[in-house]
Amino acid sequence: MKKQHFVVNAIMKPHLHECLCPVGAVCAKEELSAALKAKGVIRYKVKSIDSEPVEGWEKADWVTT
Repeated sequence: MKKQHFVVNAIMKPHLHECLCPVGAVCAKEELSAALKAKGVIRYKVKSIDSEPVEGWEKADWVTT
């Protein structure tokens, strides 16, 4: 599996409240959800892959980890 650098707009819940922040991960596409879940991400939208912006990411549906 080819590893790629993903930057996502993530919703995390570190304590009692949800927060929105950018998160990066280097992994294969098939491993992305599990890698983000391990970092505490509960939902995400992919903003860029290997420094290339993902067109229309703002309007994409949230992906649940």
